[in-house]
Amino acid sequence: MSTTTERQVVEESRGAMELSPVLSARFALSWKQLLVCAWFAAFFMYFNYIPIFHSDIWGHIHYGKFALEHGHFPAHDPFMPLAAGMTAVNTAWLSQIVFAQVESWGGPQFVSNLFAIAGLATYVIYGRVFFVLTRRLSMVVLGTGLILLVGWSRHAIVRPETFGALCFAVLIWMVIQGEPWRSRRPGRRSDSAAPARLPWAVWIGVPVLFALWANLHGSFLVGLAVLGCHALGRVIEVGWRSRRFSAVLADGWVRRWAVLTELAVLATLLNPVGVDLLIESIRFGQNPNLRDVLEWFPLKADSFEGIQFGVTMIIMLFVLRLSRRRLAPVDALLLLVFGLALCPTIRMIGWWAPVFTLTMMPHLSHLWSRVWRSKETAPADQGAAAGEQEEEPDPEKPLTPAHFLPSLIALLVVWTAFALSPVSQPLLSNKPRELEQIVHRGTPLGVTAWLRENPPEKLVFGPQWWGDWLCWDGPPGLQVFMTTHIHLAPRQVWRDYLRIARADAGWEQALQRYDIDLVIVDKELQKGFTSRVRRSPQWRTVFEDERSMILTRRERR
Repeated sequence: MSTTTERQVVEESRGAMELSPVLSARFALSWKQLLVCAWFAAFFMYFNYIPIFHSDIWGHIHYGKFALEHGHFPAHDPFMPLAAGMTAVNTAWLSQIVFAQVESWGGPQFVSNLFAIAGLATYVIYGRVFFVLTRRLSMVVLGTGLILLVGWSRHAIVRPETFGALCFAVLIWMVIQGEPWRSRRPGRRSDSAAPARLPWAVWIGVPVLFALWANLHGSFLVGLAVLGCHALGRVIEVGWRSRRFSAVLADGWVRRWAVLTELAVLATLLNPVGVDLLIESIRFGQNPNLRDVLEWFPLKADSFEGIQFGVTMIIMLFVLRLSRRRLAPVDALLLLVFGLALCPTIRMIGWWAPVFTLTMMPHLSHLWSRVWRSKETAPADQGAAAGEQEEEPDPEKPLTPAHFLPSLIALLVVWTAFALSPVSQPLLSNKPRELEQIVHRGTPLGVTAWLRENPPEKLVFGPQWWGDWLCWDGPPGLQVFMTTHIHLAPRQVWRDYLRIARADAGWEQALQRYDIDLVIVDKELQKGFTSRVRRSPQWRTVFEDERSMILTRRERR
């Protein structure tokens, strides 16, 4: 006779069906981590669908293609004959090679994919920086969102600057590994708790980064400014506290930051032209032709960038007023240097955005802990540490399959973002996107199609912002009056271009002087010129669509 009851059999069968996790707790994401994962997945999808603008990217690809085919870069601009004899240092030669090679593998779609991957990597690195500084996942979302919003006018431009932004993020990540004296990390409130040296990864990584950065884009100067602010900030910190110059000279961290800055400067000399690259990068913004281009305009209160900068000033004053943390000298220097750099040229808003967010992050985290902390929570200065503990799984609590549910959902989110993005098409679909879906809607596809069927034999006048695309997508050997490389144009040529493009007095005589018989017009951005050239008896329309128009000179009598 069996002594096992029916209830015991059911309980034993249930126990046999229970699943035991074989993965460690590090694979069990929390729901907060799932939301951060979804946030970056959305970032990736967004960057995938940003269209390639009809700007200098096509000129950079063209330069890179020229170098790949001929084994060297051209001494002069081969697509703008009026710039013959004008030489300039190529500050983005490595980026041009990368873009050209990627384009040769998969056309404009692969260029878009490269931009999306670089953009995602940049924001993921910033997210890691903000988590290291605050130990709060909410600050990861807030910080990356702030960078996107503050630098909105610069984030969607596909050009070598994309690699510069990635290098800037890597630099910030390496810098925070060696800045214990800024008292940002949880539990570090004085120099006594700081390590005695910079990590070797920083000593090696910073020079390597700048050697690469200097060949990718001229924005390596902003990286040098960051390191310089850290060195000078430490000098101010020690000098203010000790009131002795000898204490500044004896401080180990002053010497470390100074040497690291010097190593970075020396690393930038590892390029094909040596010190000329540093000189040209400094002088580039002084080219008078650039003052007529929108992104080189000075900061004005009524401009979009002026409004962005004003909002950040209001946020900064509000946060610093409520925060109980001190503003470190290096933070003040960073805000001062990059704020002043933004005044003469609005294109600096793209570098102001991460600097502003970085300096405000410890204060925002402190305010966040004060607002959401309950009465039973630890004091305010322990809020960051409490936040750090919130993200760690409880080692004493047994893991169950339910603990891995956020991880499984995260995998689904990542796969969905990948599958819905064009970057997955080589693996999941044989049907590539049409060119109209990849490039910006303002790209003159109809113009270049007409030019390929009717190749002009003489110099062509068109908007400088279309010049690179016309040379890239137009008939081989097409010569245009102006491209986006306006810094290569002689001053008089640039003035004549503006006179024609704005339909100022003498514009027709200028066209005759350059023997131009074909004119391309952007009807949306050149309304005045469109009206003048339509009314002129010397020109007739041979092509027109919603955005553009091509006119040729009537036969001269």
